[in-house]
Amino acid sequence: MKNWKKILVLLIVVMTVVFAADELKIGFIYSEQIILEYQEAVDAMKKLEAEALELQNIYKEMQLDYQTMIENYEKRKLVSSDAWKSQKQKEIMDKERQLQAYQMEKFGQDGEIYKKESQYLGPVLDKINETLKRVGKEKGYAFVFDASKGTIVYANESHDITELILEELKKSK
Repeated sequence: MKNWKKILVLLIVVMTVVFAADELKIGFIYSEQIILEYQEAVDAMKKLEAEALELQNIYKEMQLDYQTMIENYEKRKLVSSDAWKSQKQKEIMDKERQLQAYQMEKFGQDGEIYKKESQYLGPVLDKINETLKRVGKEKGYAFVFDASKGTIVYANESHDITELILEELKKSK
Protein backbone atom coordinates (compact mmCIF):
# COMPACT_ATOMS: atom_id res chain seq x y z
CA MET A 1 0.00 0.00 0.00
CA LYS A 2 2.83 2.39 0.84
CA ASN A 3 4.52 1.73 -2.51
CA TRP A 4 1.29 2.61 -4.29
CA LYS A 5 1.19 6.00 -2.53
CA LYS A 6 4.84 6.67 -3.33
CA ILE A 7 4.24 5.83 -6.98
CA LEU A 8 1.17 8.10 -7.07
CA VAL A 9 3.10 11.01 -5.46
CA LEU A 10 6.01 10.45 -7.83
CA LEU A 11 3.63 10.37 -10.82
CA ILE A 12 1.98 13.62 -9.69
CA VAL A 13 5.37 15.29 -9.25
CA VAL A 14 6.55 14.12 -12.67
CA MET A 15 3.32 15.29 -14.34
CA THR A 16 3.56 18.68 -12.59
CA VAL A 17 7.14 19.12 -13.79
CA VAL A 18 6.20 18.09 -17.33
CA PHE A 19 3.28 20.54 -17.44
CA ALA A 20 5.32 23.34 -15.84
CA ALA A 21 8.19 22.77 -18.28
CA ASP A 22 5.71 22.85 -21.13
CA GLU A 23 4.61 26.34 -20.05
CA LEU A 24 8.15 27.56 -19.43
CA LYS A 25 9.80 27.91 -22.82
CA ILE A 26 13.60 27.75 -22.64
CA GLY A 27 16.02 28.09 -25.53
CA PHE A 28 19.74 28.22 -26.07
CA ILE A 29 22.24 29.60 -28.55
CA TYR A 30 25.88 29.01 -29.42
CA SER A 31 27.37 32.51 -29.32
CA GLU A 32 30.65 31.32 -30.83
CA GLN A 33 28.76 30.06 -33.89
CA ILE A 34 26.92 33.37 -34.21
CA ILE A 35 30.21 35.31 -34.09
CA LEU A 36 31.79 32.96 -36.65
CA GLU A 37 28.87 33.01 -39.07
CA TYR A 38 27.36 36.50 -38.74
CA GLN A 39 29.05 38.51 -41.50
CA GLU A 40 29.16 41.82 -39.60
CA ALA A 41 30.93 40.07 -36.72
CA VAL A 42 33.33 38.33 -39.12
CA ASP A 43 34.16 41.65 -40.79
CA ALA A 44 34.72 43.37 -37.44
CA MET A 45 36.99 40.52 -36.28
CA LYS A 46 39.03 40.68 -39.51
CA LYS A 47 39.49 44.43 -39.12
CA LEU A 48 40.53 44.00 -35.49
CA GLU A 49 42.94 41.18 -36.33
CA ALA A 50 44.53 43.27 -39.09
CA GLU A 51 45.16 46.16 -36.71
CA ALA A 52 46.45 43.83 -34.01
CA LEU A 53 48.84 42.23 -36.50
CA GLU A 54 50.12 45.65 -37.55
CA LEU A 55 50.77 46.61 -33.93
CA GLN A 56 52.48 43.26 -33.28
CA ASN A 57 54.75 43.76 -36.29
CA ILE A 58 55.80 47.17 -35.01
CA TYR A 59 56.51 45.63 -31.60
CA LYS A 60 58.60 42.85 -33.19
CA GLU A 61 60.65 45.46 -35.06
CA MET A 62 61.21 47.33 -31.81
CA GLN A 63 62.31 44.09 -30.13
CA LEU A 64 64.70 43.35 -32.98
CA ASP A 65 66.25 46.83 -32.66
CA TYR A 66 66.59 46.26 -28.92
CA GLN A 67 68.31 42.89 -29.43
CA THR A 68 70.64 44.42 -32.03
CA MET A 69 71.60 47.18 -29.58
CA ILE A 70 72.42 44.60 -26.91
CA GLU A 71 74.45 42.47 -29.34
CA ASN A 72 76.42 45.48 -30.56
CA TYR A 73 77.10 46.54 -26.99
CA GLU A 74 78.28 43.04 -26.03
CA LYS A 75 80.62 42.90 -29.04
CA ARG A 76 82.28 46.25 -28.30
CA LYS A 77 82.15 46.61 -24.51
CA LEU A 78 85.59 45.09 -23.87
CA VAL A 79 87.39 47.49 -26.20
CA SER A 80 85.34 50.62 -25.51
CA SER A 81 85.68 53.47 -23.08
CA ASP A 82 83.65 53.75 -19.90
CA ALA A 83 81.87 56.80 -21.30
CA TRP A 84 80.81 54.84 -24.43
CA LYS A 85 79.64 51.88 -22.30
CA SER A 86 77.72 54.19 -20.01
CA GLN A 87 76.06 55.92 -22.97
CA LYS A 88 75.12 52.60 -24.63
CA GLN A 89 73.75 51.17 -21.37
CA LYS A 90 71.54 54.24 -21.03
CA GLU A 91 70.34 53.83 -24.64
CA ILE A 92 69.57 50.15 -24.03
CA MET A 93 67.62 50.97 -20.88
CA ASP A 94 65.70 53.70 -22.72
CA LYS A 95 64.87 51.26 -25.52
CA GLU A 96 63.68 48.70 -22.97
CA ARG A 97 61.40 51.31 -21.36
CA GLN A 98 60.06 52.21 -24.82
CA LEU A 99 59.27 48.53 -25.47
CA GLN A 100 57.43 48.19 -22.17
CA ALA A 101 55.53 51.44 -22.69
CA TYR A 102 54.51 50.42 -26.22
CA GLN A 103 53.34 47.02 -25.01
CA MET A 104 51.20 48.56 -22.25
CA GLU A 105 49.87 51.33 -24.50
CA LYS A 106 48.87 48.97 -27.29
CA PHE A 107 48.16 45.62 -25.61
CA GLY A 108 47.72 46.43 -21.91
CA GLN A 109 44.47 46.26 -19.97
CA ASP A 110 43.28 49.64 -21.23
CA GLY A 111 45.37 49.47 -24.38
CA GLU A 112 44.56 50.53 -27.89
CA ILE A 113 43.68 47.02 -29.07
CA TYR A 114 40.95 46.67 -26.41
CA LYS A 115 39.55 50.06 -27.34
CA LYS A 116 39.48 48.98 -30.98
CA GLU A 117 37.76 45.74 -30.01
CA SER A 118 35.06 47.73 -28.26
CA GLN A 119 34.83 50.12 -31.22
CA TYR A 120 34.51 47.40 -33.86
CA LEU A 121 32.69 44.63 -32.02
CA GLY A 122 30.60 46.73 -29.62
CA PRO A 123 27.94 47.74 -32.14
CA VAL A 124 27.81 44.19 -33.55
CA LEU A 125 27.35 42.67 -30.09
CA ASP A 126 24.68 45.26 -29.28
CA LYS A 127 22.83 44.28 -32.46
CA ILE A 128 23.08 40.58 -31.57
CA ASN A 129 21.79 41.25 -28.03
CA GLU A 130 18.88 43.35 -29.29
CA THR A 131 17.96 40.57 -31.72
CA LEU A 132 18.13 38.01 -28.91
CA LYS A 133 15.80 40.10 -26.75
CA ARG A 134 13.37 40.70 -29.60
CA VAL A 135 13.24 37.04 -30.63
CA GLY A 136 13.00 35.95 -26.99
CA LYS A 137 9.96 38.16 -26.44
CA GLU A 138 8.31 37.43 -29.80
CA LYS A 139 8.69 33.66 -29.49
CA GLY A 140 7.67 33.57 -25.83
CA TYR A 141 10.89 32.29 -24.33
CA ALA A 142 11.26 32.63 -20.58
CA PHE A 143 15.03 32.12 -20.79
CA VAL A 144 17.67 31.83 -23.49
CA PHE A 145 21.04 30.41 -22.49
CA ASP A 146 24.39 30.63 -24.22
CA ALA A 147 25.49 26.99 -24.46
CA SER A 148 29.04 28.12 -25.30
CA LYS A 149 29.48 29.99 -22.02
CA GLY A 150 26.74 28.68 -19.75
CA THR A 151 25.19 32.10 -19.16
CA ILE A 152 21.71 33.53 -19.53
CA VAL A 153 21.54 35.88 -22.53
CA TYR A 154 17.83 36.63 -22.30
CA ALA A 155 15.35 36.33 -19.44
CA ASN A 156 11.70 37.30 -19.29
CA GLU A 157 11.53 39.95 -16.57
CA SER A 158 8.49 38.24 -15.02
CA HIS A 159 10.91 35.59 -13.68
CA ASP A 160 13.13 38.16 -11.92
CA ILE A 161 12.95 37.47 -8.18
CA THR A 162 15.60 39.98 -7.10
CA GLU A 163 13.11 42.16 -5.19
CA LEU A 164 11.60 39.11 -3.50
CA ILE A 165 15.04 38.02 -2.29
CA LEU A 166 15.83 41.54 -1.07
CA GLU A 167 12.54 41.67 0.84
CA GLU A 168 13.27 38.32 2.46
CA LEU A 169 16.77 39.43 3.38
CA LYS A 170 15.39 42.60 4.96
CA LYS A 171 12.94 40.51 7.00
CA SER A 172 15.76 38.36 8.33
CA LYS A 173 17.37 41.31 10.16
